[in-house]
Amino acid sequence: MQTTDCWEKTDKFCQLQGQLRQLWHGVDLFDQDDYDILVVPSFSIDQREGQKIAGFLHYEERLLFSLIRLRNPKTRLIYVTAQPLSPLIIDYYLQLLPGIPFSHARSRLLLTTTYDAS
Repeated sequence: MQTTDCWEKTDKFCQLQGQLRQLWHGVDLFDQDDYDILVVPSFSIDQREGQKIAGFLHYEERLLFSLIRLRNPKTRLIYVTAQPLSPLIIDYYLQLLPGIPFSHARSRLLLTTTYDAS
């Protein structure tokens, strides 16, 4: 009984994974319209435990890959963090955008912070 349930879950996962592959191939369609994207990196961990980890707030940088959406000249992106991100890191990601002038992408990016590390 448990083995059958395991196989069913595996089959379901493979079906979902196949759908994701199809969606990913169509991701360029997403980049043809106007979009405002709000990115709020978060994590679920006890605050006391997070304070024990050196550089814990750098986990907010893990969603900077979403800046790739700025390759669409009609997209605006708002990135909210607890503490300010290093301008060098932001510049690095923006310079990775193919065929988009850095200044153009930067003008469509709003970085905002709560200045609250708690």
